[in-house]
Amino acid sequence: MEISNPLTDAIENVFVTGINFKNANVNIRSAFSITTPKVLECYELAKSYKFSNFIVLSTCNRTEIYGIGSEKLAEEIILKVTGQDPEVFSQYKFTKHSEEALEHIFYVASGLDSQILGDYEILGQFRGACKTAKAHLLLGPVFERMANTCIQASKEIKTKTALSKGTVSASYAAIEVIKERFESQTINVLLIGTGKLGNNIAKNIRHYLPEVRLSVTNRTRARTQELVNMYGFDEIAFDALNEKAKDFEVIIICANISQLLPEYFAHANTRLMLDLSIPESVHPDLYKRNTPEVLNIDDISRILERSIDQRKAYLPVAKNIISRHVAAFTDWLKLYKQRENIIVVKEMLGKESQQCPYLLSLDDTTREQKVHNALQAFVKKLKQNPDLVFEPEQVIASFKALNHSQIESNN
Repeated sequence: MEISNPLTDAIENVFVTGINFKNANVNIRSAFSITTPKVLECYELAKSYKFSNFIVLSTCNRTEIYGIGSEKLAEEIILKVTGQDPEVFSQYKFTKHSEEALEHIFYVASGLDSQILGDYEILGQFRGACKTAKAHLLLGPVFERMANTCIQASKEIKTKTALSKGTVSASYAAIEVIKERFESQTINVLLIGTGKLGNNIAKNIRHYLPEVRLSVTNRTRARTQELVNMYGFDEIAFDALNEKAKDFEVIIICANISQLLPEYFAHANTRLMLDLSIPESVHPDLYKRNTPEVLNIDDISRILERSIDQRKAYLPVAKNIISRHVAAFTDWLKLYKQRENIIVVKEMLGKESQQCPYLLSLDDTTREQKVHNALQAFVKKLKQNPDLVFEPEQVIASFKALNHSQIESNN
């Protein structure tokens, strides 16, 4: 079996590959969506291919893999877990390498690459993906440092710009659509799915639409109970979904289901369906009808575009912040390649400090400081030219010569 051979942790071996909203519509994204169990399967395959830095990020807008090594093997993993046609994947995929790949990852984590510009929810999804990768021992030192730097950049953008203010998330967008269609009306709303997105929508409905009568349902009843107990929403049994759905003016779908067929809505009260699930849950024939109105995640994103221009004014500042953080991480990564040399030099300096008569004549604190200064001088030279080949013996020879001159001057 072929394995990933990253060679080194050098920046040129960093890659991004996958499918996102920029080159694939919701149907294609649905086909390549990787559910939680499949994400775990991806990580097991990645370990068998000997990856050590490997992150799977699958949201409603993207299925992307970030790694160090062979992007071809990462693409093979995507195809294995989704069971999709390689030719279709090749038609819609994108791939980035080196600094371009790093910049993409930073843009994604900061919401600059989101379908809804400035969508801050992506940061939580990115952090969750990194946490899962780490749990499977696939967030090596390089990507852990990268992830932390991405998070710092995202937080700085949120603090220093207004890029994330206003309607920037699907959970709030759903509220805006309902307000626009049913302003000041008392309506019955059914929320299907109480995961993170559904939970956020429920909270927003309570906060922004207190007059709405909300009912919730979920395959796992415990999650539904949490919302019911916290906010006093009504609950309907998941196995009664077909029977009850027609009684609601608005249905919001945040979980992949297959029950909502056209025949259930022939004489229904339903006027609006928001299908935010990936893959889509609403049968395609429902889109052909005048009632109910059906909007998917792409439709929601287009509705939000009216506020995008206001956020674009902050893009130059946000991009500068990202450029600075990418540069800092790149400098760290170049130096990280020399970590073995640094460790060797540190050990050799420590041994020399225990042998040189001049250093032995000093107190422990002063001697340790001189060793520290010598090591820092070595690291500084590496920062100035990370690709320069340094022989540890040369550093020790210079250190010995310096201390010998101190012995001569003392005599």
